[in-house]
Amino acid sequence: MSRSEINSGFHGPGDPEMHLTAEIFMAFFVAFFAFIVIGLLAGLVIGLRALNSKLDTLTKMAEPAINKVSDTLDTVQRVTMNVGEKTDAILSRGETLTGNVSGHVERTASVVQNTVTTPLINLSSTLAGVSKAFAVYGNAFSSKHNGRNKSSDHVKE
Repeated sequence: MSRSEINSGFHGPGDPEMHLTAEIFMAFFVAFFAFIVIGLLAGLVIGLRALNSKLDTLTKMAEPAINKVSDTLDTVQRVTMNVGEKTDAILSRGETLTGNVSGHVERTASVVQNTVTTPLINLSSTLAGVSKAFAVYGNAFSSKHNGRNKSSDHVKE
């Protein structure tokens, strides 16, 4: 076997047939992976569109509930503000009423002191004076009476 016969079955690096086979293999490999990538992208697009459709459906279903919640929150806020205003008004009225009652109590205490206490003190003083007068009169009467009894006792003896 000659060298040319041996080399005729062997394709070397410079062999054009081998380059063509490698290029075909590479083209097939690139095309295969390109189809895989295109398929994945198509699946991704289809999945995203389906997801978008479901999200639109859910959004349409959730909008009435969200609107009701928003209306309820607005109502709660209005009621809370009304309660706060009424509470402030009640506290203000309570403060005014407390001040008025306090003034009335002070005036009533002053009136009671002037109309009851002062006359009672005067009456007490008058009674003390009358009592003292009776005591003095009683002492004077008993000493005068005792003095007569003693002189009349002497006369009888």
